[in-house]
Amino acid sequence: MFSFLQQYLPSHNFELWLKSLGVFAAIFLIGFLFRRYLMKFIQTGAAKTGIVINDDIFATSKNFVSFWLFLAALYASFIIAPVDHTNAVVLKSFYVLFFISIVFLASSLISKVFQKAVSDAIGVNIIKFAVIFVGVILILNQIGVKLTPILTALGVGSLAVALALQDTLGNFFAGINILASRQIIRGDYIRLDSGQEGKVIEINWRTTKIRELSNSVITVPNTKISSAIVKNFHYNRTELTATVDCGVSYGSDLEKVEITAINAALEVINTSAGAVKNYIPIVRFKEFADSSINFTLIFRVKDVYSRGEITHKIIKNLKKRFEEEHIEIPFPQRVVQIQKSSC
Repeated sequence: MFSFLQQYLPSHNFELWLKSLGVFAAIFLIGFLFRRYLMKFIQTGAAKTGIVINDDIFATSKNFVSFWLFLAALYASFIIAPVDHTNAVVLKSFYVLFFISIVFLASSLISKVFQKAVSDAIGVNIIKFAVIFVGVILILNQIGVKLTPILTALGVGSLAVALALQDTLGNFFAGINILASRQIIRGDYIRLDSGQEGKVIEINWRTTKIRELSNSVITVPNTKISSAIVKNFHYNRTELTATVDCGVSYGSDLEKVEITAINAALEVINTSAGAVKNYIPIVRFKEFADSSINFTLIFRVKDVYSRGEITHKIIKNLKKRFEEEHIEIPFPQRVVQIQKSSC
């Protein structure tokens, strides 16, 4: 093959091309070895000195280092090869590729750093897009591209896109508003005014996904979430108050009813991991109903997921204790009086 090339290339050019290919192969090999062995060695050495490099950040950096070495191999072979080294288009292409890779690396690293603070995909993507947009504008400005016509075209195009995608953009900005206000975040248990409730598992650029206790997933447009009345059971991660409503007959001793109900609740609370043990249950009588005197038993639980199980146990224990103390929980009843005719 070399003898074939020598027939058509001057000996000087042939040597330069051969040297160019050799430099490219050498740098490419160094990049391969660096990616496969040296980067892992660097991570292990850093760990021994107490510096922990996140695996995601390490993997992202490794990919970009490999690309830079490949770009360096191309640039070195271009400089050595017998070609026009003053070609502005080729030189600018190397610079643009290098700086664009730096912008993408910066956007990836910054988004990963903020991923814990802004855990939802929409927030991470906004940060990444903002870094890339600013970086590309700076690169275009440095290589002498006039930005005014581009920005004008983008402005006209953006107007057309905004008119065509009103609902999509509305959901997008509603999602940004939800994330910025932080009144709802991933992991919160919420209830909408339309009745749906569950755990927020994702807030993306268009919808919010809610997992119900039945394990089914509800997908709600962000505009609906932002305009709805939302009850957040996890806001500020406070304890929740739970209640059990009951009624006793009019002949009952209300002091005995109150003490029995509190003791029945305490028996369950003291043996349940999800109950708040330092909160003493209270009883509040609230009305004289048709067939009973009604009251509410109030207690606290650690989270919404414990509420159902503890309420279930308290109702069972309350009925058991009332039966032991001969306290009647009456059925609804009506008294009908029939008057005899005097005829």
